[in-house]
Amino acid sequence: MTAISIRQSGGANIVSIPKVIIKTLGLHVGSKLNLSIDGNKIILTPVDEELSLETLLIGSPKACFNITDEDKEWLDAPLVGKEI
Repeated sequence: MTAISIRQSGGANIVSIPKVIIKTLGLHVGSKLNLSIDGNKIILTPVDEELSLETLLIGSPKACFNITDEDKEWLDAPLVGKEI
């Protein structure tokens, strides 16, 4: 268990979630959480987000987006069926 403090920023009371917990849960800045109370406990539960391409690729290394010669060849290949 990790102890954290409530801080004030502007008119809001905030807590910071340690990076290791964010990473472990697969969260990121902008992730939505449901907040509920159970007795004297505050419970944060990740909201099931619709999986967008941006969400799926957010943690991908930039090198994954390089187009190889093989990719270019495939993209430039003539149509062979009813692709469109």
